[in-house]
Amino acid sequence: MSPTCRPLEACTSEDCSNPSRINLWPPLTIPYTGNLRALPLALAVFSIFGSSSDSVDFDRVHPGPPPPGWAITPGETGRWEIRSDSTAPSRPNVIAHVAGAPADTVASQAIFDKSVCYDGDLSVKFKIQDAAPGARNAGIIWRYQDPGNFYLLRFSVDQSSIVLYRMVNGQPQMVAAGAGKHDLRLGQWYVAKVVFRGDKVRVLFGNRLLFNASDTGISKPGKVGLRTRAGVTVYFDDFRIDRKG
Repeated sequence: MSPTCRPLEACTSEDCSNPSRINLWPPLTIPYTGNLRALPLALAVFSIFGSSSDSVDFDRVHPGPPPPGWAITPGETGRWEIRSDSTAPSRPNVIAHVAGAPADTVASQAIFDKSVCYDGDLSVKFKIQDAAPGARNAGIIWRYQDPGNFYLLRFSVDQSSIVLYRMVNGQPQMVAAGAGKHDLRLGQWYVAKVVFRGDKVRVLFGNRLLFNASDTGISKPGKVGLRTRAGVTVYFDDFRIDRKG
């Protein structure tokens, strides 16, 4: 019988990094265990030659303000900064959003200005560290046009959900969501990846295929980035965008 992934705390790197050893459905929350190797073979249909990439692990900059190339949403009570974290997947540094006023639920974004693409593979590792109940979430952004128009994949501790939104003039419109509840935990590192080609989106979480979606709402190239709420402390590491077109 093929091995299956054990409960969250006992999940080994070998089990969680090799999708051939794990059932792809129903989707389960698998914490990041330090190895992002094999991805489901279904991704092969998206393989395109001649791509270019940007990978940022934040370890070559000193703790302090974000490095050049990151545009920060102004006017929030929280702040974005580079800080050290001994638990980071690639030590020592992460880019962190440090919570401001606990009751502040205004969105806060860090946009990577150096990369614009229509098709791409976007991945990041993240840890929601602390927040007041009701606001504990983190997200990744692609096809960013301006502060109110982009795609967002949001991870919510409070709602135990992973949801894909189309943001239109600042208003979220749900496109798709992972089936069932997802036991996201504070202080736990996770790895997520979004593969987007034209109107097709493929979402992977913990090296598992979570769901596929189709949407034509935002059909122009855009930037990529990170998002949370002003009252949330969340760490991100190993941010990577492979541009495919």
